[in-house]
Amino acid sequence: MRRFAIALLLSVTTAMTGVGLTVGARADEVPVPRSYGDAMRWYRDASRAGDPKAMFYLGLTLEQGLQDRARPQEAIEWYRRSAAAGFALAQFKLGVLYQTGSIVEQDAARARDWYAKAAEQGMASAQYNLAVLLETGQGGAVDTARAASLYREAAAAGVSEAYLNLGGLYARGDGVTADAVESLKWLILAVDAGVEPAEELRGSVAAVLSVEERARAAEAADAWKAAHPR
Repeated sequence: MRRFAIALLLSVTTAMTGVGLTVGARADEVPVPRSYGDAMRWYRDASRAGDPKAMFYLGLTLEQGLQDRARPQEAIEWYRRSAAAGFALAQFKLGVLYQTGSIVEQDAARARDWYAKAAEQGMASAQYNLAVLLETGQGGAVDTARAASLYREAAAAGVSEAYLNLGGLYARGDGVTADAVESLKWLILAVDAGVEPAEELRGSVAAVLSVEERARAAEAADAWKAAHPR
């Protein structure tokens, strides 16, 4: 089973500190919000002024009902406006909503489209989720070669689940040339990162390799970690 980076762990504090400033305003001209009501006014004013970041956070507060009751349909409209303006978090959020069928009707093809837009901006969680959809064929054709490329980008940005999926692709020769040493490298990284399902597969791959090949895989994993400190 493939995991998805679908949780937007945005606390009330995160939302309040992530307020987008109204276009043209200096930071020292904007008062610090002292309540949810103040924050909501900030979000609305900045959103009406065209700030896509504010649109996203306004949508988040409306979806979660942070001030009073939840308004999911109003929230989705602000997400769409923010995403259309190019804000990657909103694009990712819409991908999650369409993938899970939360607020909107489930539509994996639309989830792919929104993840792709956020992935193009370098958002690692979107790269990973899009790769999973491409690998599994949800929402369209299977494209494991592209999935492998996206997993590498996500892995370089620190998405540890991508290590496991790359290990599986190299073990099977799916979308990439089969390479048990390369597979073991990624699986070592996955185990070291605490990705639970990786241990069994690592053992299976290691069992078909020589001592020298296992040593090469371990060295490659160490080199990867040195080149990509977290």
